[in-house]
Amino acid sequence: MKSIKTIWAVVILFIFTNAINAESLNLPLQAKPKKEKKEAKKAEKKEDKKEKKDTKKAEKKEDKKEKKEEKKETKTNKKTEKKENKAEKKSEKKEVKETKKTEKKEVKKETKKVSNPTNKDKDDKTVGKDDKGRTIYEGPRGGRYYINSNGNKTYISEDKK
Repeated sequence: MKSIKTIWAVVILFIFTNAINAESLNLPLQAKPKKEKKEAKKAEKKEDKKEKKDTKKAEKKEDKKEKKEEKKETKTNKKTEKKENKAEKKSEKKEVKETKKTEKKEVKKETKKVSNPTNKDKDDKTVGKDDKGRTIYEGPRGGRYYINSNGNKTYISEDKK
């Protein structure tokens, strides 16, 4: 019986010490959740910071894209404005050229009208007009001629008289 009592005492002691050890082990386990909570909070803060950084980066990228698009639009607008200005300048130049041409033609017509009578001699007589409406003159020796578009005398052959 002594041996049974001693075995029981050893078993009770063993269980009691294990219970105490288990309690002592539980104390740090209670401390660990506090550390885990702190670590979890730190991890959450880090994740929040990362998310904020990522959102900022995304916003910056979007801003850059918008700026690039605006630059492209302004470039295309400038190009179209330049093309329009060039077209306007060309049309203005054409108008100026046309007006100059018409002025030159008018001046030429005036000079032709003036130049025709000057080649005719004073002694020459006006005989009449031909089929084309040109005035025919007769020279001092009897030759007949008309003044051409260049202002020169063109003699008429006797066959055509």
